[in-house]
Amino acid sequence: MEKKEFIEKLRESLDDGKKRYYRNLVYIEKEDYMQDLLDVLWLYKEVNQSPKVAYAFNPWAFRSKERLETVKGVFPDLEDVDYSSSEKYLGKTYDVVILDLVDNFQPNYVGRLVDLVRGGGLAVLYTNNLERDKFFKNSIIREGKVEDYYEERFKRKLMEHKGTFIANETGYFANPFYGKLGEKPHGVVPKKIVMPVELHNMALSEDQNRVLEGFQYLLRGGKRVLAITASRGRGKSAVTGLGLAGVIYVNMKEGFKTYVAVTAPSISSSSQIMEFLKLGLDALKIEHKVKKSDIGAIRSIEGDGFKVYYEPPDATLNDEGHILVVDEAASLGINYIDVATKVWKKVVLVTTVHGYEGSGRSFLKYLRNLLEKRKQNVKWLTMEKPLRYAEGDPIESWLYDALMLNAEPKKPTEDLTKMYYETLSKEALISSDDVLSQVYGILVSAHYRNNPDDLMIMLDGVHHHVKAIYSDSYLAVAQVSEEGNLPDPMIELALKGGTFDGDLIPDRMLKHLRVREFGKLKGWRIVRIAVIPELQNKGIGSKLLEMVVKEAEDKGVDWVGSAFMGDPYVLNFWTRNGFVPVHVSPKRNEKFGDYPVAVIKPISEMAKKITAIAQEVLKERLLNTVFDVYYDMSPTLARILLDSIRAHRDIELNKIYLAKLTAFLQGTSPYESSADAIHMLTLKYFWDAKRDWRFDEEEEIVLIGKVLQGKPWRYLSSTLGINRTRITELIYSSVSTLSKRYYNLDVESHVGVSINEM
Repeated sequence: MEKKEFIEKLRESLDDGKKRYYRNLVYIEKEDYMQDLLDVLWLYKEVNQSPKVAYAFNPWAFRSKERLETVKGVFPDLEDVDYSSSEKYLGKTYDVVILDLVDNFQPNYVGRLVDLVRGGGLAVLYTNNLERDKFFKNSIIREGKVEDYYEERFKRKLMEHKGTFIANETGYFANPFYGKLGEKPHGVVPKKIVMPVELHNMALSEDQNRVLEGFQYLLRGGKRVLAITASRGRGKSAVTGLGLAGVIYVNMKEGFKTYVAVTAPSISSSSQIMEFLKLGLDALKIEHKVKKSDIGAIRSIEGDGFKVYYEPPDATLNDEGHILVVDEAASLGINYIDVATKVWKKVVLVTTVHGYEGSGRSFLKYLRNLLEKRKQNVKWLTMEKPLRYAEGDPIESWLYDALMLNAEPKKPTEDLTKMYYETLSKEALISSDDVLSQVYGILVSAHYRNNPDDLMIMLDGVHHHVKAIYSDSYLAVAQVSEEGNLPDPMIELALKGGTFDGDLIPDRMLKHLRVREFGKLKGWRIVRIAVIPELQNKGIGSKLLEMVVKEAEDKGVDWVGSAFMGDPYVLNFWTRNGFVPVHVSPKRNEKFGDYPVAVIKPISEMAKKITAIAQEVLKERLLNTVFDVYYDMSPTLARILLDSIRAHRDIELNKIYLAKLTAFLQGTSPYESSADAIHMLTLKYFWDAKRDWRFDEEEEIVLIGKVLQGKPWRYLSSTLGINRTRITELIYSSVSTLSKRYYNLDVESHVGVSINEM
């Protein structure tokens, strides 16, 4: 196709998109990209004379600002977006979003930013090439090698879908969209409403009206969870802000105060909620004061009898109020939600079903299981219709397909008598959408911390391999990364605190254990392992793990390991299968709020020696610093870590400690006065790997949480669902058992100590 015809077809599609509220996309990949880019942008300006424009790029990359200035010649008022801070633009809407891919092509950014384009708008991606000299791609290189499978599929999907216009070295290609679309979204006020009509009139879709009215659920008594789920662009954060305004309004009318904490991975992530809360209060003519953060995001909104404020996730667990709102709940993880829904009486969970920061589908599965197990009162609200563009938008269809946001595993057949283990070739994965959707869908359905970058790493990394168990369809999948076998300079770099891409477990072991020989060992890190949802908890994941370890052993690999966010359920899976913890990060992951954990199953003799040392060092670090460095670790996770490390050490208590224990048992010395002796006795218990008995889970959690970590009584009461009296009873019974078993002490024992016994 000639350029003139290409431009004319694009003009027709832009006009049609404006009329029917759908989006178009232009992709330019050629060395001489700038003239085509400018021609496309000037064309859009003819269709829309005053568009709102965003331009995303890496501002520190060579000549990137020159390209920005050139584009500003067309759109002088555009917003320039640094890719690294693009998360804070979620929730905003533009007529044109331009992605400079000359220096970097990263799927996360593509998904996040293309979705900011409204109906009638245009997404533009341009680059000299998609594969070479890209920052993210360079991080995947191993020993000078990297594949291009992801980019090959990405470009193929651009050709396959409608609404896409492509200019490359071979010519110009137009794929206009002529399909059917849903009507442009609009609000419909319900006949019977509790929330103010002024707020309902602000809703942009019937879904928003329905969810807004759903906030009345929080006005009733008892512990309640309101869960709002939607794909991106459905207006869930906006309606949450309006819903809070409605709750404040109703409570003010009835004479009640309202205190709300809003949390999210960052204050930027919560900005939409706060901004629409303010708009709602303005519409209701409720006076209020606004305080903003250094970056301009609303930190708090306060008025007579109410206050809504942003608070980091960790801080909310030690706070008190009426309502906790958690935006992007899947990003914070199920462990955080578990504690938050125990501590807070009313909780609103807002999460994305097909997101770019995690898979909400698998998160919802875990969340449903958690709340059902606890018999929690919960109301589920789902939003289906897009707000930014018409239903059936072709660019949403392309985006979901290209980034595999809707990957789904196949349901298994009833006949599972024959199952096979295989390593899938990358060619097989990208040549069949069915196979790739099955394989990647299994990983996405089981792990809620996925993002589009993961697929690119899996396909392009020469050191990444996909192992699977299949019958008539794929049942279980493991993504394996080769690690270790490091040259001396890289080992020295790690020991001196330097960083490098890949080799996650060797890097952590070298930095924290300091044993240089570990860097020379060859390892397989299991990046992710998952089983199709219908067959989970049936031993198939363990069987796949066993086969991966056997293959590693046959190929002379020294160790197999994994690294993940510290989740008790996940850690239990690994320890049940013979893997042992060797490292726990001294810092919580800021985004997910958990402590990263590394586990290993050693194969070679050298790996076994180093692993034994690593276990003892880790156990000592945990027990010595759990009150400080690991204070925020959940006692449940700490319990599994300590119980799975079999390192032994004899701890002896002096006579004064024994006398204090006796006084505690006799009731003449309170817990606070005997805490040092109880602390030492608890250390003795957890260091004792030779014992053939153990306390139950509740007793161990209390010993760790109160005695070792010094958690407040209120925290333990909320976490365990028991009162302080019961916690005190558990501590007493545990001390009584340990005193008797280790020192034959009881309430009848002598309470004093003579100087001659010292």
